[in-house]
Amino acid sequence: MNAVLKKMVKGITVCYSEVFPDPDQNNDYFHLNYIGKLFLIADSYCMNPDCTCQEAVLNFVQAYPKDGTKADSFMIRLKLNGRGYKIHDRGRFSKREIQAIVMYFTADGTFLELFNERYNEMKEKAKEILN
Repeated sequence: MNAVLKKMVKGITVCYSEVFPDPDQNNDYFHLNYIGKLFLIADSYCMNPDCTCQEAVLNFVQAYPKDGTKADSFMIRLKLNGRGYKIHDRGRFSKREIQAIVMYFTADGTFLELFNERYNEMKEKAKEILN
């Protein structure tokens, strides 16, 4: 928890799996298969208990790049009220590609619901750590 506390103090988002690790390490990342590309997605959250940002930072890493090239990734800040996202790092992806991938990933609303639950869990854990 020391590393988590350091990130909290610096105002850096903390990955959900850092705070609530999966003992089997099978569910630390979400998986998305999008038109032949496999992505691993890590979700991070602000742990400042006084902050009301209501956002999740999602890092999409292409797991099996084509032609043996280095894996590529992009990062977004997703609004948990369902009103969009901001791109923080595009990698080699175009804005249009990112838009299509994010729309596909969030289309049915189940992930948005889950991210809201995780956001609340992270805020509660932050309060517990600070007390």
